[in-house]
Amino acid sequence: MFNDLGVYGVPGPVRRKQRYDAVRQMRAMEKFCRDVGGYPFLYADIFMSRKEFEEMFDLTAYERVRDKYHANGAFPHLYDKVKPEIDVVAVGEEYIDPL
Repeated sequence: MFNDLGVYGVPGPVRRKQRYDAVRQMRAMEKFCRDVGGYPFLYADIFMSRKEFEEMFDLTAYERVRDKYHANGAFPHLYDKVKPEIDVVAVGEEYIDPL
């Protein structure tokens, strides 16, 4: 299973002025993908931890090539290219629902 999920519009809970944790929903979808052997396309942010990312993707050859061509320290790791720039999980956990 490969997924390319785009979600548009306003989620029902938000319209009803209820809290909606989009990060939690994305992480649940990513977990389902991992559990069934699937993969997301990596042109957009992912919400997996590095450990979860490494469970999903076999990076053995990737790491070997990075070592062989001295890419470590010279170029960002694939995970660092696709993870959000901020810790979205921590932001979600700190969020205080004003509603």
